[in-house]
Amino acid sequence: MRAGIICCCAAILLCLAPAALAGPGVDGAYIRPVGGVAPGDPVPPFHAKGLYGEDLDLANLIKYDKKVVLAFWSMYCAACVEKFDAMIAIQKKYEYSGLVVISVNTDGEYRKGEQVIRDFISRYEEKNGVKVNFPVLYDETNWLALAMNVNFLPTIITVDPEGKIHNIYRQFGESDKEAILAGIENIVTDLLGLKGGSGQGSQPAP
Repeated sequence: MRAGIICCCAAILLCLAPAALAGPGVDGAYIRPVGGVAPGDPVPPFHAKGLYGEDLDLANLIKYDKKVVLAFWSMYCAACVEKFDAMIAIQKKYEYSGLVVISVNTDGEYRKGEQVIRDFISRYEEKNGVKVNFPVLYDETNWLALAMNVNFLPTIITVDPEGKIHNIYRQFGESDKEAILAGIENIVTDLLGLKGGSGQGSQPAP
């Protein structure tokens, strides 16, 4: 049975298939917590190639004190895509503070393949006059989202030095681009230790 991810009040479904993103979650080594993701939950270690050839090893990134942000999204989720500009700006602004934004695409269930996502990103860049400056993982089996019990899109997670969820931003319907940027930057600066934070992030609007 497929597990549902809610995206802006619409269902985007996940299922299992041969893995493009390899990791222990594939064989059920990670038990999804009840009730969705929460600060303090473990982030399953993964080692994968990005759509453009980047080598992404979570354990290695943490070892070298990189500050990791995971952004789960779908090309069918408008609220996900509208976060791209903010993530581009945040990656550029905080790159020299060790920030690494990794976007995790959850469209593997549609079996359209990696090239469809590359083409989507290319169209986004051309339309908006920007360059996506963060790696994109095409999680063909959605094992990472399933292992972490990500049941809402967009979900943006910061990862602490112990490999656990530090903070979460899950929101749609923000008033403008500035509000989106402020919301995501809030959890990023909290991770970087630039200000105090509650560790609770932003939950979906009712």
